[in-house]
Amino acid sequence: MSIYLKMKIFSGSAHPQFAERLCEHLPEFKKGSINISRFADSEINICINESVRQETCFVIQPTGPSLDKSPNDNFMELLITIDALKRGSAKSVIAVMPYYGYERQDRKDYSRAPISASVIARCLEAVNVDRVITYDLHAGQIAGFFSNKCPVDNLYAEPYFIKYIKNNLLGKNVNLEQIVIVAPDEGAVKQSTRISSRLGCSAATIFKSRNKPNEIGMMKLMGEVEGKLAIIVDDLIDTGGTACKACQILLENGATDVYMLACHGLFSRDALQKIENSGFKKVIVSNTLPIINENIEKSEKIEYIDVSWLCSEAIKRQVEGRSLNELYDSNDFSKYY
Repeated sequence: MSIYLKMKIFSGSAHPQFAERLCEHLPEFKKGSINISRFADSEINICINESVRQETCFVIQPTGPSLDKSPNDNFMELLITIDALKRGSAKSVIAVMPYYGYERQDRKDYSRAPISASVIARCLEAVNVDRVITYDLHAGQIAGFFSNKCPVDNLYAEPYFIKYIKNNLLGKNVNLEQIVIVAPDEGAVKQSTRISSRLGCSAATIFKSRNKPNEIGMMKLMGEVEGKLAIIVDDLIDTGGTACKACQILLENGATDVYMLACHGLFSRDALQKIENSGFKKVIVSNTLPIINENIEKSEKIEYIDVSWLCSEAIKRQVEGRSLNELYDSNDFSKYY
């Protein structure tokens, strides 16, 4: 009997499009039937419409903002769904969170500050989730907020970034010597270094300070960008403040064009307006989060790439007991999107 017969995928309401793409990559898995509704007082109601006894269930739910729901709504929905499956005697439940909400609140950086990313981990363990699969955590230590009873698979979008650069930016008029990979802050240095090393091009870093959350203070460029095509890489873009100021600094220092590659596109507040008015040639993000504004989809400066294959392969390897590191060992990225 095939091991996949006891596997089911359940989609939350935050990002059903991502769940559909996963199901297309995983035809061996059955898509579970679930009803998600609201009671009269707006509390969430979950109904699993089929038996899950002794089955392995994957719940697809990013916990960032969606079209009509807050991160809090989407996270609560995920918790209740996991609880419903556990109470239905599922053998194991894996939370597939393409975006891990509250991930930037990962440390105590001022007096009496909460470490909210840790609270999220404890809540997930409280409903006995067996594993978490996510993309590009803002800080690797978040995986350490979970006990060893709940392993965390943190997937990286870097292969997609490298393939995009090779297929869309390198060409007749641009070679690797004319490209520089830029970290917009100290937190992105490891990622930018890995990508520049894989490509064989130069790297630069912008050091910044914050006056308060979502408000940038000083920014200083370290590295040579004059006469080069600059590519900013980061785990996410939120209000666009850091990204657009970084773009301005790069152009002022002689960069010919500026692109940005980020895994998660939140586009909060007036981010779209900032990007449209900026010097960016293009901002490329993945589809880990739903598009919450139709104007984002219409923008000629914003492009989405599909990273669902990587998640589907991680799910398949988890079921089959195979390594995930092998996905990143090769320089052949032809399989990515």
